[in-house]
Amino acid sequence: MRPFLPRRSLPVRIAAGLALILLSGCATVQNIEERTSFDLSEKVVFYQDQWVQRMPPEVHVQPAEQPASYAPAVLFIPFRVTQSMDDPGMAGYATARIIWQTWLSMQIFPAMEFTGDTVPFRRDRALELGRLRNADIVIGGFVTHLYAGGTAGDSQLAVQIEAYDTRSGQMIWSMAQSGLMPASRTTDFFLFATRTRIPSNPLQAIAKVIAMDTGTILQNWISAPPPKTRLEKLDESARDALFPERDPVPPPRRPENSSQEQQAPRPAF
Repeated sequence: MRPFLPRRSLPVRIAAGLALILLSGCATVQNIEERTSFDLSEKVVFYQDQWVQRMPPEVHVQPAEQPASYAPAVLFIPFRVTQSMDDPGMAGYATARIIWQTWLSMQIFPAMEFTGDTVPFRRDRALELGRLRNADIVIGGFVTHLYAGGTAGDSQLAVQIEAYDTRSGQMIWSMAQSGLMPASRTTDFFLFATRTRIPSNPLQAIAKVIAMDTGTILQNWISAPPPKTRLEKLDESARDALFPERDPVPPPRRPENSSQEQQAPRPAF
């Protein structure tokens, strides 16, 4: 006869079973970079890192070909904040420096200097300073929207990045992108709850993601094969006219019943 178990042991059984399930699936939870808070007196809480919501960068101006120098020296200027806020110079400086540091880690340009001792970006001053520093390209931009929500609200950041050729003074790149990081939210279910985690500085995370997206576009542009000169194009057209490419001659096709005829026995006379 099975011993009688008191009713109070039923929650203990449920908690033990739930603990076994969590322990067996801890590898899966770690693979998706989540963390779990487990306590017998409270419900299970699953933590997941928040991500930056954004659209692909909008490219307004881009060069038709590569620059004349495949290893241009770049001068990076702090951004100018267009909205009214407290200490806009520091906000533009910090945003531009995050993008500059991210591009340095991506190794987009072989030489890229950040001038933190200058005034915020202005086209005429940036070109003048770039010529004095012997830079080939000057990069600056604007912070068109910034809202620091911290851990209690949504954080938003929108920037516009511009690049100019110091010799001609023409704009060669113009890109704009914005990002949003929602605040930490908790979704409560019956047996468990999910909670999103945000970094201590959401604006820094948004600026880094924007830098990676825009930096990838510049990286593909600077690493593309060099454009063909006019003489190379004439040589290719002449070669195609004199020596047109022809389809290779296919090998002779073997009859399908050739193997059967070879294997068939010869009639006896």
